Amino acid sequence: MASIVTYGNGLRRIDFALTPNGPRRSVRLGHVSAKTAGAWKARIEQIIGDQLQGRPHDSELSEWLGKLDEKWLARLRRVGLADGVGLAETTLGAFLERVFGALTCKPQTRVAYGQTRRCLAAYFGAARLLRTITAEHADAWRAWLVEHEKLARATVARRTIAARTFWRAAVRWKLAADNPFVGIKAGHQANEARKAFVPREVVDRLIADAPDTEWRLIIALSRYGGLRCPSEHFALRWGDINWERGTILVTCPKLAHIEHCAQRVIPLFPELRTHLLALFAEAEPGTEHVIIKHRLPCGNLRRRFEQIIARAGLTPWPRLFHNLRASRETELMREYDLATVCRWIGNSPAVAATHYATSIDLNADFRRAAALPDGAQQQAQQKAQQSASGRACTGATAPAADDAQALENADVDAPGQPLAVGAKMGGMGADGFEPS
Repeated sequence: MASIVTYGNGLRRIDFALTPNGPRRSVRLGHVSAKTAGAWKARIEQIIGDQLQGRPHDSELSEWLGKLDEKWLARLRRVGLADGVGLAETTLGAFLERVFGALTCKPQTRVAYGQTRRCLAAYFGAARLLRTITAEHADAWRAWLVEHEKLARATVARRTIAARTFWRAAVRWKLAADNPFVGIKAGHQANEARKAFVPREVVDRLIADAPDTEWRLIIALSRYGGLRCPSEHFALRWGDINWERGTILVTCPKLAHIEHCAQRVIPLFPELRTHLLALFAEAEPGTEHVIIKHRLPCGNLRRRFEQIIARAGLTPWPRLFHNLRASRETELMREYDLATVCRWIGNSPAVAATHYATSIDLNADFRRAAALPDGAQQQAQQKAQQSASGRACTGATAPAADDAQALENADVDAPGQPLAVGAKMGGMGADGFEPS
């Protein structure tokens, strides 16, 4: 069925046929010992035998396949040894290798999927047969993420959805009868506790303390341009800026695979023009990209940004660059319609509402919507009432008990006498918020 062939300068390969009298195929092993070549021959014969009989691989062969790296699995697939009936007994490790070998996604997405892969292997084990993982086991895995790994709800939701995506491929490839992660309530992927509005005064202070012109522009593009950092910063070219028309063409690598989403045009906001002109004056003639000095190979600007924040005497907020971008979108939504803002920022209204929009000053907005006085007006009104009440009582004799009760209720019942917000209810305003 299979034979070992030695050729060249001690190179070995396995020649075989998938069917009797079928065409010969080869798996090149390279410089290996006769013993290793014999072991490979036995495994290949076992795989061919399972395929001919239409039976699944046993646990030992499945475990052996699961330990092979992607290079060897690719070689076996090219000659028909790692597809078909035999993979019905695929191990989790082999399946995940195959999934990641077929991934066509951005590097950051691959990193996120890699975290889910690590959690699956840590809980189930790489040698676990894929078909033995049931819906009950999937529920237990999600609970393990919460109780053992202590992951946030949004992180648990993302990893549950990623696992569901993996198994969708397993069902399509006929490696699993069904998807055990279907029906699991993943949870909300947004983490409200990690949302933070970054005020302009904080950003301007950081820009003033930034080490150079390029870093000042990086901060400004994140907060006042709403660009994704670092991908959209690094993609920005001087030719993308139209100084006369006041526009910036933003290239979005994250959404390049979606039609009509690879680029967007945003206004050349006044907060950006100054910093762009300052860096343009420093740029060498013929420079193409805007960000040059701080184009890190890893693309990670977070650590340096944390140092800038610490030097300014400030405390870092969660999701440093994302919340700068989210703060800009929140700010713009107070002045422009949602559709326009989403076109500038480069997301959908649903994503904006879930992951970006936040409250700047909920108390002040509540008072303004209810036409209630703000903090300063409220204090002035209280002082005026107290002064008017004092004048009314001047020269009066001490009232009797019944009269005192009547005066106490006069603030509420007397016509034309407004009730000061916060004067009653233990210092809380009528709206339930503390006076600002």
